[in-house]
Amino acid sequence: MQWTIAELASEAAAAVERLGIEAPNGKVGEVPDVRMLRYYGSLGLLDRPAEVRGRTAYYERRHLLQFIAVKRLQAEGETLAQAQRRLIGRTDSELEGIARLDEAGQRKRFWAERPVQRSVAPLAEMSVGVPLAPGCTVLFTPDRTLDADDLAAIQHAGRELLRTLESRGLVTAERNTP
Repeated sequence: MQWTIAELASEAAAAVERLGIEAPNGKVGEVPDVRMLRYYGSLGLLDRPAEVRGRTAYYERRHLLQFIAVKRLQAEGETLAQAQRRLIGRTDSELEGIARLDEAGQRKRFWAERPVQRSVAPLAEMSVGVPLAPGCTVLFTPDRTLDADDLAAIQHAGRELLRTLESRGLVTAERNTP
């Protein structure tokens, strides 16, 4: 099968979606386009077109494998330069292994699913709040009840934290603790 670069971009976008490839740092472009594919070609991440007829270049499955492998490596935290070094000279079967095409449909888009209702006590019922300053309360879910000495020790230890938070403008200087 052969694709034009626009068709390859469409196939690549569908593959990235189907495989659930995404990066937690948000640096992986989720929707590949013609410009991205050309850029990857200029970096040597994609081979030259398999065929050129007139002014139209045609790409094959290997190009799709290369693109998916790059996206998979980026999703694992690698840079384009690192991906380039790892992928250069790879066979189609090696690219398939890196692209992990067999994982299609196993990862789901968590934000598109309805949340599961759990019968968990609200956080306020499970925790003890120790106010350090206006807008700054430390929450604990202790295995035992905190006594006055525990609270005093927590507030004392929290003073350095408060100084740092105040210097960054995250809390006000006026404290509601002794």
